[in-house]
Amino acid sequence: MALCVRFREAATAKERSKICKAGAFCCGLSLCNQHTIVIYVICVALWVFYCLLRERELTLGHMLKLTFCFLAGCLPYLYLPASSYLNKARWTWGDQTTLKGFTTHLLREEYGTFNLAKLENGSSMADILLFQVTDMRTELSAIAQALAIIACLCAAVRPKMEKPNLVWLFTSMLLAYSLFFAWRANLDISKPLFKGVVERFWMQSNAVVAVLAGLGFSSFFAFAEGVAGNRRVLRCLEWLLAAVLVTGQICSNYSVCDQSRNYVVDRFARNLLSSMPPDAIVLLRGDLPGNSLRYLHYCLVFNFISSCLR
Repeated sequence: MALCVRFREAATAKERSKICKAGAFCCGLSLCNQHTIVIYVICVALWVFYCLLRERELTLGHMLKLTFCFLAGCLPYLYLPASSYLNKARWTWGDQTTLKGFTTHLLREEYGTFNLAKLENGSSMADILLFQVTDMRTELSAIAQALAIIACLCAAVRPKMEKPNLVWLFTSMLLAYSLFFAWRANLDISKPLFKGVVERFWMQSNAVVAVLAGLGFSSFFAFAEGVAGNRRVLRCLEWLLAAVLVTGQICSNYSVCDQSRNYVVDRFARNLLSSMPPDAIVLLRGDLPGNSLRYLHYCLVFNFISSCLR
């Protein structure tokens, strides 16, 4: 999103080309971390291509360079076949040295591509979207939601505002992601465990809402300056309110986010390992026992057992 702003403000074709290449690389790199980011990548790519086409800067050579930068960002995926070939990969979906095995892992086919679980009956789209709005208010506050709406209203009412295209780009990213995820999230969020799983993916949409809230905050004070005219006082008030909002967000969430003294998972894994006989082979299922036991066994070298199989 920061690169989108830089691209929008770029004054020359050379500067836009440079930012496009950096953005293409970041798009590829982000796909190595989170599959659902593909929704944002598609929205941004279409917007950038439209802008380049409008400026008559979208050439075949430029497209090839952007494709190369995107593929360069995807280079971490080479670790999958390399680790499989060197017999270093312990937990993968399929043989990564074959194309079929690689695509099975890449697309998470054993779960179902873009699904959160296999053969689960999830909540309805309406329920998930409602929970998303509620979670957004808890995480970001109702003020942030209101400011994001103000940004959209200002872009609609004042089409000649400074960054209307960016507002609509970010809004389309938010709507496309929220609708797509609510459609594919096949978990029953009435169960606290599954709701916690789904909440992790809402961080991605909350990031866009936070940016829209910032744009709405700026638009509100730009409008106030045009009405009141006392620019100096309003600028001071703008900085003061921004500091108050950020401070309030930190105070309301820090105690929940601070898990530095939480050793529940560590004690769970240690107690589980200590109950095993020497040189046991443990069959694991689920993230909590699987990840915690493997971390102690392979990373902290707790040799209570001979191996972990999942």
